[in-house]
Amino acid sequence: MLDDLVQRVEQVHQAVLLSRDGLVMGASRTVSRADAEFLAALSSGFHSLSNGAREHFGARQVRQAVIELDDKLFFVLPAGNGSCLAVLSTAGPKAGLVAYEMALLIKRVRQHMAAAPRRQPTASAG
Repeated sequence: MLDDLVQRVEQVHQAVLLSRDGLVMGASRTVSRADAEFLAALSSGFHSLSNGAREHFGARQVRQAVIELDDKLFFVLPAGNGSCLAVLSTAGPKAGLVAYEMALLIKRVRQHMAAAPRRQPTASAG
């Protein structure tokens, strides 16, 4: 599904699915393992900051967070319980198309993208 997004939408260069605590759940073939881990950690922090802004301003939800670089856009969208979709794309007049395609992808496969919260291991009595 991530490779499909990269192949179908010309502006999309990389896509990563992550848990909100920064673990890589999936990545497009265009992303190295090291880059996927970096993007997941970056996205997790960015999403957390976005939620802080949401709380501070009394909003109900974060729909998307975007970082604009020189010639690229970095999108982070909540993708389901405990997960986010992060995409690096070309900046330009089709940025709305990228966000739209990401939202469609999330709607189409939301049930597959939910990540259960991690649980702390419990000490066994012994």
